[in-house]
Amino acid sequence: MKGHLMFIFRYVVLGLAIGFIYLMIFNPNKNQTTVSAPFSYAAAIDKINPSVVSIYTQSIERTGNDNPGISPRPPYTTKNYLGSGVIVSENGHIATNNHVINNASRVLVYLWDGQIFEASFVGNDTITDLAVIQIEANNLTPAEFTDSDLVNTGDVVLAIGNPFGLNQSASLGIVSATGRRGLTESQLENFIQTDAAINLGNSGGALINPIGQVVGISTASYTQMGADGINFAIPANTTVQIINAIIEHGRVIRGWLGIGFVPPAGHTIYGIPKPENGIVISRVSKNGPAHRAGLKSLDVITHFNDKPINSFETYKQLLLSHTIGDQIKLTGYNNDGTFEKILTTELPPQAANITP
Repeated sequence: MKGHLMFIFRYVVLGLAIGFIYLMIFNPNKNQTTVSAPFSYAAAIDKINPSVVSIYTQSIERTGNDNPGISPRPPYTTKNYLGSGVIVSENGHIATNNHVINNASRVLVYLWDGQIFEASFVGNDTITDLAVIQIEANNLTPAEFTDSDLVNTGDVVLAIGNPFGLNQSASLGIVSATGRRGLTESQLENFIQTDAAINLGNSGGALINPIGQVVGISTASYTQMGADGINFAIPANTTVQIINAIIEHGRVIRGWLGIGFVPPAGHTIYGIPKPENGIVISRVSKNGPAHRAGLKSLDVITHFNDKPINSFETYKQLLLSHTIGDQIKLTGYNNDGTFEKILTTELPPQAANITP
């Protein structure tokens, strides 16, 4: 009996081994990737809804009439505006666009459950069009922000906000592009472009991924020449840096490294060879972060936090996105070879004596 069982066992093992080898060699699906899309995004919307608020503001504006006694129209009038916001702390801090609350004399916040609060102003940053307001409320649910550097063209996104006063509205689209610049006069632009609908009242709301994480803050629509489906959001990474600085200091002061660079014309004027990659340091401020790290004139910087640098504009864009105390890795080369320096951004000397 034992011999029969061993005989059967050997052939069962042999059969399984042959089947496994066959699947490994001849499996027609082994090079195919299965991609499944969710049937519904309800779970993502349920997750973000408690963190998205509707904002209504009032502002006093001049009418241009300086003689109210002659004309029945008063010199000032009250204007109402609407927008959206994202809860970023349990203490009632809310991120929104600066243009939503700019010059507002009164800001009302409507939570997803119908509660209404009057908000106070915490701080703003005109360069990124971000602002922080605060309400006195309990049991708030801060939104979860994700790493926006991982966002790619083609990713599915949803815009959640208060378009035309229709609070908690959701629209679906994809990321049309990343790193969009040249849309405003700001020195710091790095917009996520999407075709998810962003309308009047969506500004300051959340742009989320299919699992309910915030990838950006909705900010603008490109409507020139009747364009449709071209909308923009401020990346989550920029948003987190700016709102943290505002909450902590009440303002945003860009980090300073104490480096000057040779301008494009300077290579010809001063006879300094222009590198194929990177930008050339022209001066280093004494006792500044760059000086203490050992950087010096004529060193070439090729990468800023592993991102390639081919112009001063690119360097400035990356530096402007950092606030005081951030660590920066600069990679480059000089006559002694390649180098990698870790610098910590500081308060610019001219801002050191300014009280927030």
